[in-house]
Amino acid sequence: MKKHFYSLFSVFALSVFVLISCTTENALITPIKSGINSEDYQSALVAADTAIANDPTNGQANYYKAYALGRIAAQETDISSRKPIYQDMRENLDEAARKFEAMEGGAPSEADLIPILIQENWGKEHNAAIGYATDDSVMASVDAPLEIAIAHLVNATTINPDSALSHDVLAQVYHMNSDYANAAVELSKAIKIRGIGSASDYDRLASYYFVNDDYESASNAIEEGLSHYPDSTFLIQKQADAYFQIGRTDRALEVVNQLIERDPNNAQYHLVVGTQIYQRVQTLGEELESNNDRIYDLRNDDSAASEVESLNARNEEIMSESDDLTSRAEESLVKAAELDPSNSVTFNTLGILYQNKAAALFELRNMTTDNDKAAEYDELAKAEAEKAMANYEAAAELNPDDTEIWATLFRIYTLLDYREKAEAAMEKAGM
Repeated sequence: MKKHFYSLFSVFALSVFVLISCTTENALITPIKSGINSEDYQSALVAADTAIANDPTNGQANYYKAYALGRIAAQETDISSRKPIYQDMRENLDEAARKFEAMEGGAPSEADLIPILIQENWGKEHNAAIGYATDDSVMASVDAPLEIAIAHLVNATTINPDSALSHDVLAQVYHMNSDYANAAVELSKAIKIRGIGSASDYDRLASYYFVNDDYESASNAIEEGLSHYPDSTFLIQKQADAYFQIGRTDRALEVVNQLIERDPNNAQYHLVVGTQIYQRVQTLGEELESNNDRIYDLRNDDSAASEVESLNARNEEIMSESDDLTSRAEESLVKAAELDPSNSVTFNTLGILYQNKAAALFELRNMTTDNDKAAEYDELAKAEAEKAMANYEAAAELNPDDTEIWATLFRIYTLLDYREKAEAAMEKAGM
């Protein structure tokens, strides 16, 4: 089983053999200790509750109640059922600490045992989780091993909510179990406890949000990471991804252009810029088509002259912007192809770009009544189709099993009257 984690650490847990203080105590504490010493933890709880009721200021009663609760939790075979017991244990330890701090004349020795008791119980639960997430033999011995690991780690963080390590490991196991929302929650807690996470922490956190389609939170996580690590290239890359996902394309392109300035020979950066710019061209093309459909519907409506005029004006803007963006996209994609001639995606995207340019020119050819103009458009369109063909051929050479590329090449070969090539492409396309 492939493990998707960064590092799952076991911890050194103190082996505490004696957590029962031998100091002088009042009569209310004696029956609690007696129950613990005889391993009758339920009677110890009853005695502890009696002691607390009779003397609400007695922190020793809370401490020994917590001790008994820890032993009861350890005996519970249903791992998930331990959580409320540990919650009760931790609450009593916190209460004991508050009472000890308020005591005049100094706290009893049990005050020094509180962190040791927390460490012991936390370490047992944390370490118990590791095998179920990393050891193949242990994982194969039970059903749903990751669920067991999660239950142990939830217990560990209940006992010691200030453990950045346990929250981090729990995040990793949630990730392994495809629970990305909880993975993000736990890693966020770990980062908060640490004060400042590592650059990779913010990268992981953003990845959890990305997989869960929470792009706003991903962007926020990256922004926080970059506030601490402004020169982290992989965080900047993720920032661009987040901006693209939430529709802030202009900002995303600014970020990618910053990356290109740092690394001008990175083909992937140029590919991203070219692809994203051209996606905007396609969006504008959809708007143009919608506007043309509306103009066609209004062609016989004299009262709609103002709307038609407005639509035509908008179409002029769209075509001007599309021409500019297409040139920018082409430049970036050609650069990407030069820098990395082994990426079929780049050539396929260039093929789409040139194919669409050819289609637009063919449409102009079909719409004009000027024969000379029609011949000019036809020649320009075929030149763009030739460019599309060359790029699709490059993509097909790199990815010969892609039937969609061959199907596209069949249509272009047919258009350009390359009959033998068209027949070969049709066969490879499985048509």
